[in-house]
Amino acid sequence: MGALTTQADRSVAKLTEEEIIHRVVQALGVATPPFPEGPGGDCAILDTTRGGRRYRASTVDSVLLGRHFDLACAGHRAGAKLVNRNLSDLAAAGATPSDGLLSLLLGPDVDVAWLEDFAHGAGKAAAKAGLDLVGGDICRAPAGMFAGTLALQGFAHRVLTRRTATVGDALFVTGQLGGSLYGHHLDFTPRLAEGEWLCGQGEVTACTDLSDGLAKDLPGLLGPKLDARVDLTTLPLSNAAQALAKADGKPAHEHALNDGEDYELLFTVATDRADFLERAFRQAFPLTPLTRLGATEAGSGRLLDLATGEPVKAKGFGHFG
Repeated sequence: MGALTTQADRSVAKLTEEEIIHRVVQALGVATPPFPEGPGGDCAILDTTRGGRRYRASTVDSVLLGRHFDLACAGHRAGAKLVNRNLSDLAAAGATPSDGLLSLLLGPDVDVAWLEDFAHGAGKAAAKAGLDLVGGDICRAPAGMFAGTLALQGFAHRVLTRRTATVGDALFVTGQLGGSLYGHHLDFTPRLAEGEWLCGQGEVTACTDLSDGLAKDLPGLLGPKLDARVDLTTLPLSNAAQALAKADGKPAHEHALNDGEDYELLFTVATDRADFLERAFRQAFPLTPLTRLGATEAGSGRLLDLATGEPVKAKGFGHFG
């Protein structure tokens, strides 16, 4: 049977994103090194001695017409989003951007002026971050399709990734959450400076960026042996989340948990250094909001409501399943 099946029970549609990744990684076999060199974090992190920096962080991400932006989106905004969502992954690893490869899948009906505008937006965002776009690939696709993929790398002082928190660590998040569909999903600044600073603080035990919503990305940060008890009343709600709540009748905190594409940093800090880290962060970044959400405890990768002790039912954004 070919790759495209008509049998619904055999398609990937019934699998979650995590289940698909697990199956692919298992099938890749010995070609895939273990975490953190291989899959499992925002970036793959490998040893290197280049430029006196010890670790190389590599990541790849895409934007797809109809999924990450629509036909009303100006090219430069879509191009900037492609670069910045990748840079947000580097920020979560505490890495300084280095270079990247850009790949485009183009339908024959893609407007030339729009494409040039896309490239302009991507180039401007890359230059702002000190990222060199050094090559890539262009491939013809069916009419009506446009996709851009960026593979990039940066360098970090140490391994800063997911699943390395310990019991009792304090949980923090930068910025504000929810309502990204009202424009933030296209117009945001990756937290590169904050991520590099956090990487230099030994008391920071784990970090990830928020791309699929707090309810999904927090379990990914924790791993399978920790829970996080969070005070939902302290979630830093964006104005957009509150406006969207008025429009659709859902509680604003549900948008903060589920909407995704916040591109903020979620991180844990050793409990005995949490107060110091919080003060130092606010001094270093007075314009970046910082919220302490709660703390980790032994468990199984769940988000728990501090008020009730019960698991939060929100799931965040899922590409499949």
